[in-house]
Amino acid sequence: MTRRLFHRGYAIEKTEGSGDITEEYRARLGGKVISGSLQAVKKSIEWWADTSTLVDPADLEEDDADGAGTRQVEEYKGFRIMNDNPDKDDKGWYMIVRGNLMKGSLPALKQFIDKNAEQLRA
Repeated sequence: MTRRLFHRGYAIEKTEGSGDITEEYRARLGGKVISGSLQAVKKSIEWWADTSTLVDPADLEEDDADGAGTRQVEEYKGFRIMNDNPDKDDKGWYMIVRGNLMKGSLPALKQFIDKNAEQLRA
């Protein structure tokens, strides 16, 4: 039996018979099959959904080993505002709108959304 999960509209399947201690998951993004740990596959799907850029889960697993697990995400009026290291950088907040990266402080990005919400959603 195959275990299936869904993340942001994409199916993630657990690879059967791997026999390893670590679990292996896979998904299909843009016609290519990616595989890795569940967390890395989900992050790869996030990148694909936000930027249409395919990132190999193995690259994301290396980033996790570096201790970059302090990511903070805030939902504001339907927009995702993220900061990869909130303890270190107050102006390290960013969001991706229509494939464009916007960076700044959290209050500045919220103010931008307030002023331009209609144009951003159109």
